[in-house]
Amino acid sequence: MSTALILSGGGARAAYQAGVLRGVMEIHARDTLPFDVVCGTSAGAINAACLAATADHPQAGVARLCAAWRGVRPLDVYDHRWRAMLGNLARFATALVGIGDRRAPRALLDNAPLRQMLPGWLDFDALHRNVAAGLLRTLCITAMDYCTGTSVAFFEGGDVEPWERLYRRGERTVLNLDHVIASAAIPILFPAQQIGTRYFGDGALRQLHPISPALKCGATRLFVIGVSAPFAPSHAMCDRRRPGIGQMAGHLLNREFIDNLSMDIEFGQRFNRVAAALEPSERERFDMKPIETLVITPSAHFNEIAARHLHRQPRTLRLLQRMLGITPRGAGASFASYLMFDGEFCERLMEMGYRDALAERGRVRDFLAGGFSPAR
Repeated sequence: MSTALILSGGGARAAYQAGVLRGVMEIHARDTLPFDVVCGTSAGAINAACLAATADHPQAGVARLCAAWRGVRPLDVYDHRWRAMLGNLARFATALVGIGDRRAPRALLDNAPLRQMLPGWLDFDALHRNVAAGLLRTLCITAMDYCTGTSVAFFEGGDVEPWERLYRRGERTVLNLDHVIASAAIPILFPAQQIGTRYFGDGALRQLHPISPALKCGATRLFVIGVSAPFAPSHAMCDRRRPGIGQMAGHLLNREFIDNLSMDIEFGQRFNRVAAALEPSERERFDMKPIETLVITPSAHFNEIAARHLHRQPRTLRLLQRMLGITPRGAGASFASYLMFDGEFCERLMEMGYRDALAERGRVRDFLAGGFSPAR
């Protein structure tokens, strides 16, 4: 059996995954990675690459990942200083009226600091060694090709053949920092990342079937960590005023980062029910083997936590938030949470993730009991 870990995207929300992983490794109670396929999308690609780079000592690796999220600051991820922010806005304004620099604006924010920070989080040489040594079989990072609109799953390791389906493709490669940056490049907010001769953006874009790359990489069991509570937010958090740009943008991001994963998991559950109702001979005939899946999602909405941390954002971001109609009442807090790379906010998400994992201790232990045990 092959067990895959699927880490979805969502900007700073990915800190929740680090907390869940801390709980999972505590339950696992061994210094081995219990997954042989690790798939990451968007900021989940950062966590996935960090796991692969520390697969030789994953207990310490997860502790280090949590420490990294705990210490993160907005300036570690994007340049929010006045000169950078006003320069980007000025380029949009001059492009709109057709004067000044005629080059198309690249994005609202400059994520060059992220490229400088990530080498301190993960060692790609160690990542390649761990994959080659079989401490995990395959690492897969997904990004979207801006030219074709295709969701491309870049994978390293394993004996999987490249694949191509409608608007999705799998490419064997040697993964590097460019793949991680590309996968985490939220459109409009962050610029596209060049890989070879092509430009890529956030892996959640056009990823209609988020669990597909794991299955294509040979996984037969799925451990999924989501970044959104599977229920509607409280009416108490609803601002009764007309929605602003920030609130509408939050729903657009949720559509790309959250809804596809939820729908894909729901489809998988229906598939399993149909497969279970068939006779064994029929399941074999139609190649309908049930896929054991364990999903851990937040026990509360991040919007409420984000709203309480808006005041901690840098002054330039607070100004931008006011322009977009984002308020401490909760309006637009979902959008703000994607960019809230603040150590205290991330700590709250990790604490929730840790609690949520331990709350599922029995199911997690049972799932891991049939998982991957790499040779030492």
